[in-house]
Amino acid sequence: MNKIKKKIIAIGGGGFTHKSDPALDEFVISQCKKDKIRFGFLPTASKDDPVKIDNFYQELKKYDLKLSHFELYKNIDSFSEWIFKNDIIYVGGGNTSEMLKIWEKNRLDNIFKKAYNSGIILSGVSAGAICWFDWSLTDSLGPTYKPLKGINLISGSCTPHSSEKDRIDKFAIEIKNQNLPSGIAIDDGVAVLFEDGKAKELCCARKNCDAYFIDNDNKISLKEYIN
Repeated sequence: MNKIKKKIIAIGGGGFTHKSDPALDEFVISQCKKDKIRFGFLPTASKDDPVKIDNFYQELKKYDLKLSHFELYKNIDSFSEWIFKNDIIYVGGGNTSEMLKIWEKNRLDNIFKKAYNSGIILSGVSAGAICWFDWSLTDSLGPTYKPLKGINLISGSCTPHSSEKDRIDKFAIEIKNQNLPSGIAIDDGVAVLFEDGKAKELCCARKNCDAYFIDNDNKISLKEYIN
C-alpha cells in the first residue's frame, strides 16, 4: 500500500486572487495527478471578498477543474462535507488573525488536519500560506509585525512577502531574539511545496525572487538548498 504524501503549498504573494503570476496557480494544480481535479477556494481571510471570489472563477476557468468556494461568514455547518469533496484547498490572503479565530472557535483546524492526513492538498497565499505553520510573523495584529500561532501542520515559522525588506528583517530579528522558531521567508511570486512537512520544491514566477530558511544569523536560499 502506497504511503499518502501530505502536501502543503505556501505562496508568498501573487496568483489568481491578484490576477498575477499564473505560473503559481499552475504549480499548485500540477501537484494533483487526478484527471478532473476538484479545487476549492476559501476566502475567509478577506471576509469572503466577492472580488477575490470572482477572480478565482475568472482566472482558473481556463483549466480543466471542478471549481467551488466556501464562505464561512455565511455558513459553517457544511464545511467539513465541502472540504472532503475537494482534492485541493486554497486559502486566500487577508487578515490571518481574524481567520484563525474563526477556525479555532469552530474547531476547523481539526478538520484541516484530517484533510491533510487524508491526502487533500492544502495551499494558499499570504495569510493562506502562513496559517499552516507553528508560528508566523504577521501585520494582522496591529500596525507592526508580530508573532502569531498557526495550526501546527508544518514545524517552525513563516512570513510571506519577504521581498519587503522591513518584513524579512523583522522576521530575522524575532528569530534571533527567540520570539519565533527558525523558519521560512517567502518572496512575492514564489511558491514552496512542503511534502510531509519538509520543503521539497520551489516555483519562482518572477525574476530575482526566492524563499529563505532563516535561523539566528543564517539566511539560506531555498532555491540553492533544494536544487
